[in-house]
Amino acid sequence: MNFTLFGYPKAGKTTLFNILTGARAEVTAFEDGRREPNERMCPLPDGRLNGLGGLYPEKKKVAAALDFFDLTGISYGEVKTSVFLNALRKADGLIHVVRGFHDDQIPHAKPAIAPKDDIRTMEEELLLADLISIEARLERLEKDLKKAKNPEGEKERDILVRLHQHLGDGRPLREFAWTEPEEKQLKAFAFLSQKPILHVIDADESDIGRLHDLERDHTPGRKGAAVLAFCGKIEQEILEIESEEDKRVFQTEYGLTEPTPGRFFPAALELMETIFFYTVGKDEVRAWPIRRHSTALRAAGAIHSDIEKGFIRAEVIPYEVLLPLGSLHAAKEKGAIRLEGKEYIVRDGDVIYFRFAP
Repeated sequence: MNFTLFGYPKAGKTTLFNILTGARAEVTAFEDGRREPNERMCPLPDGRLNGLGGLYPEKKKVAAALDFFDLTGISYGEVKTSVFLNALRKADGLIHVVRGFHDDQIPHAKPAIAPKDDIRTMEEELLLADLISIEARLERLEKDLKKAKNPEGEKERDILVRLHQHLGDGRPLREFAWTEPEEKQLKAFAFLSQKPILHVIDADESDIGRLHDLERDHTPGRKGAAVLAFCGKIEQEILEIESEEDKRVFQTEYGLTEPTPGRFFPAALELMETIFFYTVGKDEVRAWPIRRHSTALRAAGAIHSDIEKGFIRAEVIPYEVLLPLGSLHAAKEKGAIRLEGKEYIVRDGDVIYFRFAP
């Protein structure tokens, strides 16, 4: 699962990237000509995985991870023609970093700092990029359908016409009533306004005590979109402190009750509708991210396609039931493990052993 950080120039993207991943990517006040994104894989904090690992200390713990890509700034009005358009389309989720801080030493393209305006403008730019893609495809389809009748092409055209109307009404494709066949048919388009988006405001130092107020006041109120606020300058300074004790002292002095990673990861996973199930294998205890409401069959496929194809049954026990019992063996003796079929809806925290025919 991957997130791409993007936004207008000098909004705090690389600062947030460093805070979330622990990287030391260079932060500059002026454009430096960088084109390649900063990249970093970040294991997700997981108390349940630690708990399971405690039951099996001889096994390796493998956490789920997020891949982060930090793009350079995209100028106002240029999302639709950006060289980074493909990078945005490849993302599972988008993190739009929004400037909310004042600093005369760091140039800003507009006369005033206005996070709400930037959020609205970026949402409109993503819609426009999707509209352009649809219009280009419709133009090619019309030419092809005039040459020869094609039922699949006609079906695609009909869906695209509906999507075009939806976007023309100013609504992102996250709010379109997709059917599963429609999503599969048009998956290759990777529409930007269909992707979950977290708008993250890099707030001014003076706003550190009202981050939750900023989040509430700037929430777009749309499906698949949310707002988070942080104070990048202060957290960047704390990040550079070597002593963990000194870090805690500075956090207390600034009134920073919870650093950004502790708020970001739950918010991002909720936005992505992601839950976790766990497996205890021969050599490892592993966390697996999966979309909420997924079946046991799909969970099996997340591990390996062969397990999905040969699925027989799933042996399931909730994490909170397994932990006090001490082991899967003890859980079996107590009759605490359930047998579930392909259509079982996996719950957050399920520990699953899949039986399958090779």
